[in-house]
Amino acid sequence: MGGGGGGFDDDMGEEGIWGEEGNGGEEEEEVLLPPLPPLKSVFDCGYVHQTQSGWECMWCGKSFVGRHSTRALRHVMKMTKNDVGVCSAAIPDKYLKRYEALFRCLSQRSAARKRSHEEKHDSVAVSQDASVATLLAKRGVMVSLPPIPQSLGTKSSFASFSVNDGASVTSSSSKTSSYPKRKSPFPLPSMQPSISASIQNMGDIRKSNNATLEMAIADFFHSENIPDAVVDSPRFARLVRVCRLVGDDFVIPNRKKIGGELLDLNYETTYKSNKEKLLKEARVFGLAFLGDGATIKRMPLMNVLAMTATVSPMTIEIQDCSSHMEEGGKKDAVYVASLFEEKVGEFDPQNQLTDVFFFDGASNVQKAGEVLMAKYPRSFSFHGGEHVVSLFFSSIAKLKPIKVCH
Repeated sequence: MGGGGGGFDDDMGEEGIWGEEGNGGEEEEEVLLPPLPPLKSVFDCGYVHQTQSGWECMWCGKSFVGRHSTRALRHVMKMTKNDVGVCSAAIPDKYLKRYEALFRCLSQRSAARKRSHEEKHDSVAVSQDASVATLLAKRGVMVSLPPIPQSLGTKSSFASFSVNDGASVTSSSSKTSSYPKRKSPFPLPSMQPSISASIQNMGDIRKSNNATLEMAIADFFHSENIPDAVVDSPRFARLVRVCRLVGDDFVIPNRKKIGGELLDLNYETTYKSNKEKLLKEARVFGLAFLGDGATIKRMPLMNVLAMTATVSPMTIEIQDCSSHMEEGGKKDAVYVASLFEEKVGEFDPQNQLTDVFFFDGASNVQKAGEVLMAKYPRSFSFHGGEHVVSLFFSSIAKLKPIKVCH
């Protein structure tokens, strides 16, 4: 049971301090044990020990891969359906109570976040519905919106509303409606006005749905401070089109999925497509590589771009030089040349397509160009003047007369 990363200080050794004590042969009295300190995480307990690749239960001695605190907590609480199995050891009640207290605290915290999330959705729906009603009134569509119930959550606020002829519509996508009864002895003529009203109602429903989406898009752009010109993007137009095709089981991807799995997939697909474009006419026009160093938020970077006569420059790598700098290295000529050699070997493994390297006027990258010329005898290294021109106009813009006019 040793080890545990020194985490046994609050869990072990308590029995010797607070256990039963004898009184010189007299009847022993049981001393009440103080409660264990609460846990902020299951890994704060000395019997659930984190390892490099996962965690280990010191109660049953089993090790698991992946640092999943929720699974670890369910494991020691002996809860089923936790993907790691229940702990087979006999855990004292005081530890089980502490685990249960942590589980209740985490559950309450999760429920509070969920309620806050739903309240925000309700607030957004209420504010947008008021704008939608005003917009529809200006367009001559008389739609009365009911108040949104507090338990609505993330559901649409247009689940039920009435239009100008008094007919009640249950849902914007529903095919059935409740029509007002008409006092007439002739059934067929009496139904004709209701059919006409139904057609008019469906037209109003479509207009109200269009206005709802229109206001939702506008409110999203205004509230999130997104440039208005984004609506002209073909990607945004495709986003709106494909949204019509999803079903009720569609789940909006969260930020972790967008910045993780989907980002990696998008990167791999785009990188493969750009590589195919660059190599399509490379045997005719050759390949040119461009590079420049940058430091953003104290992060040393090196940009590598590639182009051909028919394809504008594309970024093929943004190299993070932090680890190299931490080891005492510098962005010198040898290091910069090695970064370019790696990408040239990927795009031109037979060394038959590369003919040009472009760098700015910095001495380290100019020397890197000379190293690459020696490595690839068919290539030339040129001084890229656009960087110097940019710096020149940047300096001019700082002059007081020009700065005032600007």
